[in-house]
Amino acid sequence: MGYKNMNGLADGVRFAQTDEEREASYQLRYKVYVESMGRLKDKSDHQRKELKDKYDETAHLAIAIKGGRPVGTLRLFWGGDTQFDQNLKDAYHLHPLLERIPVHKICIVERLMVEEKSRRSNITLRMYKEVMHFVLEKKAEVVLLDCEPHHLNSYLKLGFRPYAKTYSYPGIGLVIPMALISGDYEHLQRVGSPFAMLTTEEDLSYCQHVDELNELISPQSKIISQTGYDQKDFLDQVYKDSKPIKNHELSIFDSLSESEIERVIEKSHVIECSKGDRIIEKDNSARTIFFVLSGVVEVRRDGHLQAIISPGEVIGEIAFFLDVKRSASVLAATDDVKLLSLDDASLSRMMKFESTIANKILRNFCRGLCHRIINGVEIADLRSN
Repeated sequence: MGYKNMNGLADGVRFAQTDEEREASYQLRYKVYVESMGRLKDKSDHQRKELKDKYDETAHLAIAIKGGRPVGTLRLFWGGDTQFDQNLKDAYHLHPLLERIPVHKICIVERLMVEEKSRRSNITLRMYKEVMHFVLEKKAEVVLLDCEPHHLNSYLKLGFRPYAKTYSYPGIGLVIPMALISGDYEHLQRVGSPFAMLTTEEDLSYCQHVDELNELISPQSKIISQTGYDQKDFLDQVYKDSKPIKNHELSIFDSLSESEIERVIEKSHVIECSKGDRIIEKDNSARTIFFVLSGVVEVRRDGHLQAIISPGEVIGEIAFFLDVKRSASVLAATDDVKLLSLDDASLSRMMKFESTIANKILRNFCRGLCHRIINGVEIADLRSN
């Protein structure tokens, strides 16, 4: 079924100005989130094929139009429009920020999506360019979002940084709160953010809270990323308390040299989770692979325990290899869970261009799956006794 009211929509990327453009945003959300990804079905208007909620009444909607139809969208909340309600304060960890800076200095970005055929284009970057223009116009100092692990590298390159503990977003799974401090021009330049080319230090002279925001954000993150360390320090963090890597016992790193391990994890991140955190949500379409460094995680389907995953094992590989939605949910079973998030794009490139390393990893993936099958049989036997 085609999009309604699309006739006359001009191509380009902009914030929606008309009802027709806002409807285009709602309908693209429905197409991507509900029809393609199976998310938020309970919050959708299935008759009109729209995904919208009460927050859209005050949100600014960026829309990308190509060939007269929507191909990308996001929504932005600005504290200068209305006070953030309790749900937004909790979801984006606003309480410490609101104690330090005025609410009109804060923007939140969410519901970003691009249709599948346009995901290798510059649509996302062009929408964020509009966000940056908005930030400068309104003199905002921080932009917040919740990031799924497989998007982490992309947002780090834009200049965002993890700023609070990871948490489980209902219907999606593990997300990482991230913040872009618009006035930290030095950081934007250091990471090569395109935003550094859109602005000058003079443009950002209105920013009065850069030091306060940096002090607030830096200690809070539960993410260890190579962007925050040099290579040696990052590897030291990965190896810390990580016996599966050191010993190579039942590990995807079995038979890999130290230099080969470094190649695999060079664009990866260490994520800390607490007991009960939902790492993977069933039916999610994300394809990130996680290597368990410490702690124990549980695989559950419809509330029933399917497997127990220990340090040295991998989760998420079935969705990666079969290109399917997540077949089960995965939860942290202990408070000391540390995961190495393996970038799916980097792994795919490795399969294509570095066959020696890829063959070793594939063999180890197979060993891990066999081990899990055996464990699954044992769990079934225990249930029957």
